[in-house]
Amino acid sequence: MKRFFQYSAIFLLLFSQILFASESLELKAIDIDVPEEELISYYKNQYLSDSAKRWLEEIMTNAAEYRPFILQELKEQDAPLCLQYLPVIESNYKITALSKSGASGLWQFMKNSIAPFNIHVNEWMDERRDPWLSTRAAIQKLKENYSYFQDWHLALAAYNAGLGGISRLMQSYKTNNYWDLAKKGALTTETKHYVPKFLAIAEILENHEYYGLDFPNPEVREHKSLDFVEIPIKKAVSLQILAEKIEVSEKELIYYNPSLYYGISPMDTSYRLRVSQDSAEKTLALLNDESLPLIQYSMYKIKSGDTLYALALHYGVSVDSIQKLNSLKTSKIIIGQNLLIPSIKNVGEYAGSKPAEAIAYDGSYVVKKSDTLWSISLAYNVQVEQLAEENNMLVSDILREGFILKVPIRN
Repeated sequence: MKRFFQYSAIFLLLFSQILFASESLELKAIDIDVPEEELISYYKNQYLSDSAKRWLEEIMTNAAEYRPFILQELKEQDAPLCLQYLPVIESNYKITALSKSGASGLWQFMKNSIAPFNIHVNEWMDERRDPWLSTRAAIQKLKENYSYFQDWHLALAAYNAGLGGISRLMQSYKTNNYWDLAKKGALTTETKHYVPKFLAIAEILENHEYYGLDFPNPEVREHKSLDFVEIPIKKAVSLQILAEKIEVSEKELIYYNPSLYYGISPMDTSYRLRVSQDSAEKTLALLNDESLPLIQYSMYKIKSGDTLYALALHYGVSVDSIQKLNSLKTSKIIIGQNLLIPSIKNVGEYAGSKPAEAIAYDGSYVVKKSDTLWSISLAYNVQVEQLAEENNMLVSDILREGFILKVPIRN
């Protein structure tokens, strides 16, 4: 009898533990409606395969660095918390992700959509790669879409295909329902699958323990994504030099300033330099001391045939930045003149151009996409002004793809 009670006690203990575990792993609903749609079920099955689960675990482990900030922003902007999973299908949670169409960053912004959000792209930086700026902008954009449609499925579709495009489809097909648009064949293949894919992933990741996925929760992981101070500047600062001066690792400054192409802030554009809270006071003191150089420069002596355009193209900087650095009011330069040029690329000294008068323009060149007169002049080692003159053009003219230019014949 005594043994019976012992076994009974053990059985009850095990049963209660199993019951408690099953209750604690009940499926949680996400804060956007998930209808019973075939495509959602299809993607849930796809993403619950062993290989897909490992892929999701890897993505979410990397995402843990930024999720605390993203969750904070979603709460502050009163947006659905499940939107934290949208970067999984946008960028695999990679801040440097670049699509074939040119979309960049965690939230995959196109250049033509960043103006309202104070995000900048120039020869020094691409702020679409900044997870903090782009997160605020993406949530704002999603909220604006929702404010317009009053429907999160349509708001998500508009994030993928554009608000205007979805709005026109709704008018053409006389429906305000995303799923009706999908079933009527109104949507592109990408947009038709975009929302079901997101909802499937969001449900799985929100219930990752239930589905047997293992990755850190943002509330229990130590993170540094919120531990920084922004210092407004308008001058070139090398992160490498600054790191040495304030005695932190260059890797830390690159982490806080991921939008900078070359680890150097823009020379003539406003920029929010980020440093850790512990380094802020020391950084401010350095920035206010004009006697301390915080960037390296190359010195170049002007030769016959040189132009600012060719120099700028070779060194990867803008003509304007060279002019401002050397107090040049025009693009006119003099043989023998020394110019300071910011060292942002590891390139050799510019070799100069051949004298224009010694070159015959007897060849032809078919303009390709993204070609400019400057890039072509550099390829043929000639002055851009002479190339423009030979083709009855201005240096500032934009080339059309397929246009035929007169160029020198290569040896």
